Amino acid sequence: MDMELKNFTLKVGNKTLFHNVNITFENHTINHILGGNGVGKSCLAKACVGMLNCGGDIIGNKNTILIGSSSNIPEEFYIEDIVAILKKKYGKKKVNDLFMLLKLNTVSNRLCIKKMSDGQKQKIKLLAFLCEDPEVIILDEFTNALDKNSSIEIYDFINNYVKDFNMTVINITHNLSDLEYMNGNYYYVSGKNIYRIESKQQIIQKYIQGE
Repeated sequence: MDMELKNFTLKVGNKTLFHNVNITFENHTINHILGGNGVGKSCLAKACVGMLNCGGDIIGNKNTILIGSSSNIPEEFYIEDIVAILKKKYGKKKVNDLFMLLKLNTVSNRLCIKKMSDGQKQKIKLLAFLCEDPEVIILDEFTNALDKNSSIEIYDFINNYVKDFNMTVINITHNLSDLEYMNGNYYYVSGKNIYRIESKQQIIQKYIQGE
């Protein structure tokens, strides 16, 4: 199912971040959102999952998750602890299937979360959140701190996952590598609105020029 903003307005304090926005984010697609600092991209994500009150309507966001760089899991846990908790809640098959898709089988079960690489931590986040079978995933600067190899593994996983499952992915990013490795739709936030941009080249140009 697509996710649609209808007459969407968002204020934080005395500042209006979005006014009367009408836009659709397509299903089975990675919808990239770019824009300058402070235009409200992260606040948009929070509004879509009900963390901020907004005006207008958000259609198709009833089963939406937000995974950001600040989404944390207890660092004293080991991988096997996380997996055991997830299996108890969601069942062995679902957890095992995702575990293999994320290639977490190449990592020791006795590895403590705090000793993981940033890429491994992001995979554990994906494992935990995707077990909920969300219809919409919002990624907020998800690849921001990853090295190239970790990023490519994450890109491969998301590309395959969005094709195989009935979901919408919204990717809020400053990382232009996201656009190079994950094809999709492109949106630009400016002037309290969200604009659909037709091509990767156009949105990169707008972003670099700060239009």
